Order: sequence, then structure tokens, then C-alpha cells
Amino acid sequence: MILSERELDLLREIGNIGTGNAATALSHLTSKKVEITVPKAEVVPISKITFIFPEPEDLVVGVRMSVRGDVIFDVLLVLNKLAAKRILQDLLGSPCDDITQLDELSQSALKEVGNIMCGSYITALAEFTGLYLDPLPPDLSVDMLAAIISEAMLPTAVYEDDAIYVETELNIEGLKTITSYMLLIPGQNSLDTIFKKVGLR
Repeated sequence: MILSERELDLLREIGNIGTGNAATALSHLTSKKVEITVPKAEVVPISKITFIFPEPEDLVVGVRMSVRGDVIFDVLLVLNKLAAKRILQDLLGSPCDDITQLDELSQSALKEVGNIMCGSYITALAEFTGLYLDPLPPDLSVDMLAAIISEAMLPTAVYEDDAIYVETELNIEGLKTITSYMLLIPGQNSLDTIFKKVGLR
């Protein structure tokens, strides 16, 4: 699917609104000032998504939220090992040595961050378009990046060629910048429905 510049601008604007909401929510969660920016938002062929990342074999944390309602799609938040460890250190106050051995509290904390990041994007999309969107509880997985993305993309690849890739930078007071990645994985005809709803098609 080839998107027009206006359609890409809409997706970026929704991303900016969503990250603004997420920053507010994370600030309450961490009791620190949080700023989130979106340096990059683009459409990427599903077959090439893993090649965006420099180390597709690296272990990462993925938090995936499925959405039902007027349109169907998934939002996948990807955190590298360092980002996940920093977030856990800040939220729980104790170091995480191995992300493959997350206890229940650590899993819950990362799911909550994913819930905030993905949920804020979904809420912004719903408010912008007037569509009814019903997000399901988030799923968390720790695996190689290529494996997490392949699993998330497999159902969509049957009828969609592209996904929306959003790079985000989290600046939490007192910490180095944390880079994370969100993928909007469209369901059948979902992008077409969204753009028609706002008069772009």
C-alpha cells in the first residue's frame, strides 16, 4: 500500500498525540518528568521489517496489544535489553540481571509500560477518527527480535504488505534516553477504513 504524504502526516500526528498522553501517564507512574519524542514514523514492507534493526538476533522484550472494534489491528512495542532493564530499575528500584528470568512483578511492570505506550496510541487514534476501538489486555514475550516480529506479522502478511513503524525516544528525568519501537500491524482493510473515516480517501 502506497500512502500519500497527507496520510503519513496523519499517522505521525496521531503518534505525537499518543506519545504526549503516554508521557503524562508514565510521569505519574515513575513520579519523574517524562518526555517522549517520535523521531521517525514510516511505512515499512512487512518482509523487510526485521532488516530495520541492526541486530535482529538480539533478545528483546515485546509487548503486543490486539485491538478489536470498527477495525482490527495489533500494536507491538519492542524494548531492547538495555531499555527493559532501565525501565525495571526505575520502576521497581532493583536491578534486572537477566530479562529471560523475569519474575511476576517485573512482567507486570513491563506490561504496564506497554499498556501505556500502546494504549495511548490506540486512544489517540480513536479520538482522532471517531472509530470504536476495543484494546485487549497486553501479551508479553521475551525472544529474539526476528522471532517476535515474525510471529506478530504472520497473520497480517496474508492480506497486507506493509506495517507502520514508529521509533520513539523516552527521556525520563535522571536517566539516559531510552529508544523503543512501536509497530502498528494493520488488519484487513483497517488502514483504508481509518483514512476514509477522516476524509482522506
